[in-house]
Amino acid sequence: MAGLSLAWHLSRSPLRDKKILLIDREPKDRNDRTWGFWEAGDGPFESVLSRQWSSVWFHGSGGFSAKLGLGPYRYKLLRGIDFYRFVRAELAACPSVEYCCSPILSITSSASVATVTTEKGVFTADWCFDSTHLLQAVRGGDISSHSQNLLQHFKGWVIRTKEPAFDTETPVMMDFRIPQQGECRFVYVLPYSATEALIEFTLFTEALLEESAYRQGLMDYIRNFTGIREFEIVEEEFGIIPMTDEKTYEQPSPRVIRIGTAGGYTRASTGYTFTRTQKRLQQLVANLSRNWEKSPVEKLPAPIPLRFRFYDQVFLNVFLQKRYAAAPVFTDLYRKNPAERIFRFLDEETGFPEDLRVLYSVAIWPFTVAAGAVLFRNISEKFKR
Repeated sequence: MAGLSLAWHLSRSPLRDKKILLIDREPKDRNDRTWGFWEAGDGPFESVLSRQWSSVWFHGSGGFSAKLGLGPYRYKLLRGIDFYRFVRAELAACPSVEYCCSPILSITSSASVATVTTEKGVFTADWCFDSTHLLQAVRGGDISSHSQNLLQHFKGWVIRTKEPAFDTETPVMMDFRIPQQGECRFVYVLPYSATEALIEFTLFTEALLEESAYRQGLMDYIRNFTGIREFEIVEEEFGIIPMTDEKTYEQPSPRVIRIGTAGGYTRASTGYTFTRTQKRLQQLVANLSRNWEKSPVEKLPAPIPLRFRFYDQVFLNVFLQKRYAAAPVFTDLYRKNPAERIFRFLDEETGFPEDLRVLYSVAIWPFTVAAGAVLFRNISEKFKR
């Protein structure tokens, strides 16, 4: 997503005539993922959205359920295949854009040139924008002691029914009514029509499940909460998003810039990346347009401001250390705040007074203990260096 998005933003800038090579191990010719995200006003891919809504259902713990108005925001649904086709069609008008379908073997950089080695050849360029680097939380193996790591993993089915079964006017953004099993588990339902919807089973845990467990989770939800007895599975998708405070390096070498999750654009507390990636890429393109030779990230602030990074660390600590259950945390947030305030907070667009209103919505003691633990750990790590 990040690489195609960058190429699209470049094609609409003064740099549109620069030679661009897009390298991907897959041809992106199928619907392998779906993005659900909130946005105020029109975004860059408005014309290819499948749906958008002005309200959503939230089903939390303790019997709390509410239809949430979103104020100036809309919750938007973008299918991966529609995004791929749209961007490729737009880029077809740019003869300077080429494609290479191949696994990447290595990415290196000198002071003036980036080199990418693939199974189909070696390529050099002024700049390499890399969205393929995997964070340790996804790679597995030994993880440094100062990183907190969860995985957001999800299995989704697009199902089709013979009779109308879905409320097309209001999707289910989060449904925590399913058994939590001491973890963070929820389902969301995004309808394409009255007879077709994406139903996604999502978890925040340290390890993945067996395939059969995802399937059972989806079957149980459909049977227990939708009333649907007969359906056809039209599409399936599976994804993993790292939720981690692992240190990321947006520019690991002179001519390599990491983008997307690899560049630290993903909020550790939510996994949301899509809109943040678009905003950051527009900043990179603007900087490159002003000075092609200068690093586009050199004078930019961090992708996620320091205080929000700290909030994410506290969130991770609460869940990893089992200080408080996840479902009541999300329930308190949406029960005590309008959705638009939560969205602003998650987009880092709130001031500190409004931050406090959000933070005081959740159980004070567990989060205070977690904040102290995170502060102590962060200070200790500084002294170790």
